[in-house]
Amino acid sequence: MLVPVSMWLLLLGVVLAYLIHSIRYQARINRLTSNWPGPPSLPILGHLHIFAKIIGPRPFKRAAELINCHLQDHRGKLWLGTKLYILDCNPKDIQALCSAKQLLQKTSDYRVFENWLGAGVFTSRVDKWMHSRKMIAPTFNYSMVKQFVHIFERQARILLDRLATLADTDQPVDFFQFISCCTLDTICETALGTTVNSQSGEKSEYLDAVRELKNLLYRYPLIYYFTPLAARERQLLKILHGFTKGIVTKRLAQLASDLANGNNEATSDAESRQQQTRSLLDNLLLARGADGQPLKEREIREEVDTIIFGGFDLTAAMLKFFMYNMTLHVEYQQQCREEIWRVCGRDAATAITIEQMRELVYLEMCIKETLRMYPSAPITARRATANCTINNFFIPKGSDVIISPMYMGRCKEFFPEPLVFRPQRWARDAQPKIEPSTYIPFMTGPRSCLGQRYAMVMLKLVLAHLLRSFYFEPLGERQEKARLIFVMTLHTKDPYYCKIRAVK
Repeated sequence: MLVPVSMWLLLLGVVLAYLIHSIRYQARINRLTSNWPGPPSLPILGHLHIFAKIIGPRPFKRAAELINCHLQDHRGKLWLGTKLYILDCNPKDIQALCSAKQLLQKTSDYRVFENWLGAGVFTSRVDKWMHSRKMIAPTFNYSMVKQFVHIFERQARILLDRLATLADTDQPVDFFQFISCCTLDTICETALGTTVNSQSGEKSEYLDAVRELKNLLYRYPLIYYFTPLAARERQLLKILHGFTKGIVTKRLAQLASDLANGNNEATSDAESRQQQTRSLLDNLLLARGADGQPLKEREIREEVDTIIFGGFDLTAAMLKFFMYNMTLHVEYQQQCREEIWRVCGRDAATAITIEQMRELVYLEMCIKETLRMYPSAPITARRATANCTINNFFIPKGSDVIISPMYMGRCKEFFPEPLVFRPQRWARDAQPKIEPSTYIPFMTGPRSCLGQRYAMVMLKLVLAHLLRSFYFEPLGERQEKARLIFVMTLHTKDPYYCKIRAVK
């Protein structure tokens, strides 16, 4: 059947109208953002010809070269087609960027998480996020984290027992495999009040599903949903959602049983004690939504999925990169170990207290240096929901603002010799003094990471136990340099292997 000429003319007219509108829009926005530096852009295509250079091997290196070439004073703009991206890593702008009400909305890029995490606190829109954060924040305040230390201690000891079977065998150890089981058990017990026993050594269907799903998330939706991968994603999501649903259902039944048996606390003192030890899941089960009604099961599951993901994958990635640095620089590993011996003693059977952790200054310096070079979230993106101006730089509504903790941590203007692992730069009397706005591995402002205090205490305790009991060594004479990939979080392209030797 032939298409009438009038239909072709109409289609041509629509295309021309779109092209004219896009060209005029780009020209107007370019005038308004004229003080943002950037390379000349092509009509409609923008800077697609420049972005194309990132495709291929070593995308991090190519992206760094692209950014360093076109940014001025750590600011810049790039057009991806007709979409404007503002890149701003200027320390003078960071606090305002992260606190501006117009820039609290996550971008559409985070939709890749929605099938798994739904509208949890990580991905939700601003209105829902504000209410969710208020519900979740009390679980991760310092007083609650102190009460979790005995759980960190218990799970760390299980990890020590597992690694002890491999010590002095020269067998390559996939460190991330072991540490992710530990962090999964820890976040489930602390935040959800349940133990999943992934450190038992048995195959973890949940962990395997997470690893496989992460490789499916970055795709073009219109094409992706017609491929077999979409069906596989649904299978994996069924496993992940079934896991968290089981936790929620079990806890609901337990609370109902307690109420039926009259075990709920009646006095105000008892209620106070219950509030202090209440887990995140308990808070969610007892919480009310913005409409004043109890949260729906789906809403609870979304927040639980989000906390589990953040609590075990991001923390495990931090631990992996720390130990990677320790096998690259065994002299720093030994200095950490000697500090731990001095503060906590050499007896591995002795518990490590939160007071002792405060004294592990050199260990914390090494953790900070690791997070500077390898932040778990190397970039973050915010959508401008309204026009705003930051330090005389105009940000138009609808544009995406990109902030990169990894760029800032590896910028030679902020950190001399940025690719050198140097814990001494975090010493109190070190020069040049580090500005807080240049070091943002957990971001800053209202949408900063809720669990950063939890993560730091857990990191120090687990690492103190590991380094007190074992030497971690490269497989060969020297540790191979890691190739980085960005799959939801920062990871290494290949597994990180090391050898373990017991401290005598």
